[in-house]
Amino acid sequence: MTTQAGERRFLARRFAVPVARVALLVAIGVVAVWKLDLGEVHSAFHVTSWGLLGVAVTANFASVAFKGLAWKGVVDALPGMTRRTRYRDLLSPLFVGFLFNTLLAARVGEIVKVMLLRRRMDRRGGDRPPTTTLLGTVVAENLVSTITWVGLVLAIGMFLPLPSYAWFASIALGIGCLAVVLVALLSGPGRQLPPWLNTGPLWARATRALSRLWGAVRESHLGLREPRQMSVVVGASLATWLAQWTGIYFTLLAFGLDRVGWGGAGLLLVTVTLAQAFPVLPGNLVVFQAAAVVPLTASYGVSTAEAIAFSVVLQGTEAMVGVAVGFLFLLAEGVGFGQLRRQAEEEDAQVVRDARARSDSLAGP
Repeated sequence: MTTQAGERRFLARRFAVPVARVALLVAIGVVAVWKLDLGEVHSAFHVTSWGLLGVAVTANFASVAFKGLAWKGVVDALPGMTRRTRYRDLLSPLFVGFLFNTLLAARVGEIVKVMLLRRRMDRRGGDRPPTTTLLGTVVAENLVSTITWVGLVLAIGMFLPLPSYAWFASIALGIGCLAVVLVALLSGPGRQLPPWLNTGPLWARATRALSRLWGAVRESHLGLREPRQMSVVVGASLATWLAQWTGIYFTLLAFGLDRVGWGGAGLLLVTVTLAQAFPVLPGNLVVFQAAAVVPLTASYGVSTAEAIAFSVVLQGTEAMVGVAVGFLFLLAEGVGFGQLRRQAEEEDAQVVRDARARSDSLAGP
């Protein structure tokens, strides 16, 4: 009965969440039509240099490619890996995962790229890490990347003006990620969770439910204790953010917003990254626009119509990489979008069921 009730709740959430998202989009659309001068927004769509916009798209492509190098560094550092992975085996799953994360609100793309990488590793033979372990490498790479991003934001703030909220949000996020990484690096090889996290009955069930993923994340960090391997991941992550910063700057130039400059591009890097960390709607629509419009209008005096038009173009330069290039890699994988999505959802549900089963077995009668 408990299993059936859980399945019913899962199906209810599966249908209720998309309906809620559509309703939210409709509500936002109604407010936009009511409050905004759509004619003014339409006239604000003017790209002064398509060549500069092409440079922005290229920079975004390079950003994703560097992220693949960072992920490769984490996977190669896994304990028990007897040979290094091939970069091309990670590049296709990465872009396909980017495609799914661009088109869908949930982070299904993370599961998708892990599944595709596992399939490629199975074809090669040899090392075959479990799916959960590979999912842990995704989390580990994102943590290191976020800490690197915070360091870049602090460096930007030393030379270019940034508002106080950008400082506070970046530092808070960085401290949280740094704490997770330090605990993972310092925890013993035989432990699933640090002992100090397992205190009290309320913590007990929550920590046991997360123990499976935590063990994978901790395992992914063990190889990063080696300074050389960590420097590879950090260097690739830094190159990822520098390329994305460059893409934002050249999009500003292509839109005729030269006055915003590198400082404004750095601020947009902060706000847009924070917005993308919490996907609510497919493609992160509206949330992305708000993250770009608010700093442009509040800090640089850009008109609302021009800021909205720019935000759409900026998201288009980033989505072009995920959708166009990701779709080409999806065709090369020889699997349909819907089929891969169903497989990813089933894989995700299986991971959750395994975590629950492990939690129940540890909890005892």
